[in-house]
Amino acid sequence: MVEAMVALVLVSVAMGPVFILATSSVNVASRMEHNLIAANLAQEGIEVIRNIRDTNWLNGTAFDNNLAPGIWRVEWNTVGGGLVAVGSNPFLRKNNGLYNYSAGTDTVFKRTITISKPNSGELVLTSSVTWLERGNINRTVTAESHLFDWR
Repeated sequence: MVEAMVALVLVSVAMGPVFILATSSVNVASRMEHNLIAANLAQEGIEVIRNIRDTNWLNGTAFDNNLAPGIWRVEWNTVGGGLVAVGSNPFLRKNNGLYNYSAGTDTVFKRTITISKPNSGELVLTSSVTWLERGNINRTVTAESHLFDWR
């Protein structure tokens, strides 16, 4: 009986690091997944603004038409004057693989696009995606791009 108890204690002690390693692996995988999603959402925000700039050129208007300096929200299908003031900045929702503000299930991500205009021929875009990790750790991924009126 004593031998069985000793064996059980030894197995329990040996399994502790295995469980810690498994838990750590799950946490790292979750962090990597959130970082990847956030990086893509940040890049998407910049691409949306770039698309508005390109559409302005195609329509023969100023490159910065409807791109006023400020902090904005955008969705993947935002066009023309579709920038929305941040306001309360709700969580992005996921619906059929697309992130938006109107339909689907809430995600942990919030996105802002900051547009500044250092001179008449340049826009500086900063796209930031934030989320809470494990309920209390703030994480942020930021992408920056400069758009020029080179036409």
